[in-house]
Amino acid sequence: QEACEARGCVWCATDVANAPWCFFPEDSPYGYSLAGNTERTAKGWRATLNKRQALSLFGNDISPVVLEVEFQTKDRLRFRLYDPNRQRFEVPLKIDSPGVAAEEATYDVEF
Repeated sequence: QEACEARGCVWCATDVANAPWCFFPEDSPYGYSLAGNTERTAKGWRATLNKRQALSLFGNDISPVVLEVEFQTKDRLRFRLYDPNRQRFEVPLKIDSPGVAAEEATYDVEF
């Protein structure tokens, strides 16, 4: 708990299985923030994220990063983060997409 709070994180013990006890607060200087508006696509949403100004925790940060969200089926959401300025390795996993957003879903997405 001490190390968590010393980093400026929030400590919240929980009985929920696999839930993190240490996490960044919503107004944390680390990570990424939404840049401008989100764009509706045929499959879901696209948003650009910019790195916040704090020092990097892990190094080699990329900014901007594009987030694509696909509502593939009623029960399956796919998200993809990528560098729009440079081609990088992506795991060659073929996931069949219906090509359009699912009409109804059992999940919600918020930005």
